Amino acid sequence: MGYFVDAYSRVLDEKGRIILPAKVRENLSNTVFITYSPSDKCLHLYTETEWEAMADKLRALPTTTDKNAAAFVRMFFGRATACAIDKQGRISIAQRFIDYAGLNKEIMLVGVNTRLEIWDADTWNIYQNNISEDVMVEGILQYGLNI
Repeated sequence: MGYFVDAYSRVLDEKGRIILPAKVRENLSNTVFITYSPSDKCLHLYTETEWEAMADKLRALPTTTDKNAAAFVRMFFGRATACAIDKQGRISIAQRFIDYAGLNKEIMLVGVNTRLEIWDADTWNIYQNNISEDVMVEGILQYGLNI
């Protein structure tokens, strides 16, 4: 499994499809999984391998005895879908995902280690402009990364 880095400008066509960059497709099989971000108005795109790893982690949660765990698993999987990658390297994004993330024609694919995030380009630009440059240093200190 490779890691996703970089940000890619893409166009959402009239049928709700985007072309995945060739660099990105190197890390993918024929299917990806898309779900809502739990923390931002964007989408998360996972490889099959990473999706299986997430499913394994969530399978360990006590969903029969813990209502919060059950609700989380229900929402995580219930809001997800599998997407086939066509021969042109495109995926179709369902209208419910387009609506949730407020995607317009111009979008950004952002590499976030083991997943890609799919953002509306304007929303991504606003997010970047509003985040402090100190977030890197703060993260290094807060999480004890020593990098």
